[in-house]
Amino acid sequence: MTDQINKTRTLFAVFIMVLLMIATRGHANWLSSLVHLPDFTIPALFIAGIYLRQFWVAFLIIISAIAIDNYAIVYEGVSANCITPAYSVLPLTYYGIFWVGKYMGSLNIDTSIVKNALIVVAAASAQWLVATSSYYFFTATYAKTGWVNFPAYLAQWSVIEIAPVLYWMIAVSIVFTLNHRYAFIPFFSAQKKS
Repeated sequence: MTDQINKTRTLFAVFIMVLLMIATRGHANWLSSLVHLPDFTIPALFIAGIYLRQFWVAFLIIISAIAIDNYAIVYEGVSANCITPAYSVLPLTYYGIFWVGKYMGSLNIDTSIVKNALIVVAAASAQWLVATSSYYFFTATYAKTGWVNFPAYLAQWSVIEIAPVLYWMIAVSIVFTLNHRYAFIPFFSAQKKS
């Protein structure tokens, strides 16, 4: 009975995270234009790694992100500019965020908001750097100049793309760190099983 309750709670948590991803994935839908929230994919994988810790959860979130992008390109007319061979690296970087979450869940740093936030910032920044580097490699700019313009490219896009993700990540880190102390969301209290 307890396993069934945990599976139901896990499915509900995944459902809520996928809904947030649909609402925030940055494509032209009515909610993202109304609310302007940054993409929730990375925080969803972070939460999945720390608390849900199962491969199928990460797989479902990653497949959902790909499906949302595909829907936006095919049915909403969003530009497919980012769909290059580098797009195949994106799910791997997402899976890396999930593993960072699993690693954080195994550390005894749950009570330090600063340490949690620093790990989250480092992980999100590393994910962005790998995904952006692979994307840049397949752009016309790289074909013309190689890696010479890459630092300028990083400077131009890092603030625009990393900061909004970090807003979610820091907010999630604070909420779950406080939850560890006060257990106001009992299902997401420091669960350490594999």
